[in-house]
Amino acid sequence: MSTHHFDATSELNTIRCHKKIRRRKSYPYSRLTKWRTELVSLRKEGASFRELTLWLRKHKRIKMSHTTIMRYLKQLPELEENHHA
Repeated sequence: MSTHHFDATSELNTIRCHKKIRRRKSYPYSRLTKWRTELVSLRKEGASFRELTLWLRKHKRIKMSHTTIMRYLKQLPELEENHHA
């Protein structure tokens, strides 16, 4: 039998401390901000997110996931009306 006493409060404090350290750093702006106008125009013309990924890679030498582009464009007010249509 173990004589060790489990202290839930201290364990929880330790977990929360580690969680704070591991929390992702937030960035003030995206690398996509520089190409915002072009991305919005291409999207309004019907380009898929994967096509936008290829455009960025070919013309701007930026390698990025299509889901990152999707999340970036989703929060832009220029494309908001497309979500309600």
